[in-house]
Amino acid sequence: MGSARSRSRRPWGLVLMGGGARGLAHIGVLHALDDHGLAPDVIAGTSMGALVGAFYAAGMTPREIESLTADFRYNSVIDRRLLSRRPQSMRRFFEGLMLGTRADRLLRSLGIDREDRVEAVLGRIVGGLRIEDLPIPFACNAVDIVTGREVVFTSGPLRNALRATMAFPLVFEPARRQGRLLVDGGLLDNVPVEAARGLGARKVVVPDTHKSLREIPASSIRNVFQLLARTSTIVLTRATESQLERADLVYRIEVDVATFDFSQTRAIIAKGRKATEGNIAAIRRLVSG
Repeated sequence: MGSARSRSRRPWGLVLMGGGARGLAHIGVLHALDDHGLAPDVIAGTSMGALVGAFYAAGMTPREIESLTADFRYNSVIDRRLLSRRPQSMRRFFEGLMLGTRADRLLRSLGIDREDRVEAVLGRIVGGLRIEDLPIPFACNAVDIVTGREVVFTSGPLRNALRATMAFPLVFEPARRQGRLLVDGGLLDNVPVEAARGLGARKVVVPDTHKSLREIPASSIRNVFQLLARTSTIVLTRATESQLERADLVYRIEVDVATFDFSQTRAIIAKGRKATEGNIAAIRRLVSG
């Protein structure tokens, strides 16, 4: 499984951002890079970017990763039993993890289940793979909400790292590790450039999928919850934009969909591929110079 991976003369890293459904554009990024023989030497990611990047780093081809997203059903009702049995396909895995966002699932997920069902599914998918044994060096991050510090995973069981980096607050419970409570790494660093450099990347490329901040009518903020949501959006967006400055090459992928809108998966992947194709010359110059 996987394609032949050419190596550049100077190690370079690909950093894949989070963003839920927007992160599926990274599959298109990998398609284009593979088409041009530009597989990265290291990969770092957070949240959805970490999931896509981890599967690729483990040897899965972009086509195989894309097949996991086939037949997504937007806003489908997720049967809780899906997370307690072996999934028939990786499509079921993605569907179970990323579409269970209805209000009833949100409320059920908060501190009620003692068993970590999500990690159990991840364990069935990636088995005992360890990060340090992946064909392509890989890192992902999470945030310890007890200390407020970033945690970067570069070794250890892959399933544990992925469970932590994808723990989006209010959707999944925090991952528990040695007294720590770990949540989505994108909350603190949605562009883990330094993690890629720590793996030896001399140059870092970032496909930018973050949703730009737009002015909204004051009348749309009618309660405290909406006020808090808008405040967090502003803080996270500005933080992401400042983090992008650390990369050597950033190119924009316009994906104007909500975080959990998985109704346009093919179009999102196609946008990632097209944007990367348009920047292949710049990427090649950067990594071969």
